[in-house]
Amino acid sequence: KACEAYGRETTKLAFKVLETIALALGLPADRFDPYFEETMTIVRLNHYPPCPSPELALGKGPHVDTSAFTLLSTDEVSGLEVRRKSDGEWLRVSPTLNSFIFVPGDAFQVWTNDQYNGLLHRVVLNSQQGRFSFITLFTVTPSYHAIVEPLEGLVHEEDPPKYRPFKWGEYLITRSLNNYMKLDKPVLQISAYKIRD
Repeated sequence: KACEAYGRETTKLAFKVLETIALALGLPADRFDPYFEETMTIVRLNHYPPCPSPELALGKGPHVDTSAFTLLSTDEVSGLEVRRKSDGEWLRVSPTLNSFIFVPGDAFQVWTNDQYNGLLHRVVLNSQQGRFSFITLFTVTPSYHAIVEPLEGLVHEEDPPKYRPFKWGEYLITRSLNNYMKLDKPVLQISAYKIRD
């Protein structure tokens, strides 16, 4: 019951975040709503136990979330790292109690035509303390049948679309299957839909 209540409240928060971002981009507050008509929210509690040799293991390897965005709430033990785009350095995110970390995912990168990039991040382990994080994968996906493409109003002659339209559900399934397969080539990434000059 507590997880269900948490999920309901963070979903409300996620829609408020969407409205705020839409307005900040100069779009109507409800611009993202059609993408989430048939969708779900996943709430997950992750536990990363202490690791005697954290330099030899990762709690979760480098990745960009396959979502619109993730709302992350952590305890006081740090472990989340984000990669700085300018030089590739991994930066530790200091946890702040009673707050959320906004992590843009693949869909947001495409919708905003690269104004918001999917955030490459990872989880490192700690030798002294375990770590808990509550993750609200807001609508892990937009609706399965949604066509994801740069939003009208964010593209124009000087800044044309950087991505071709694609079916979100097909992308999600292919990307998810790649997580469990041993492949000789890289896993499908959002860059596969990038329009080349």
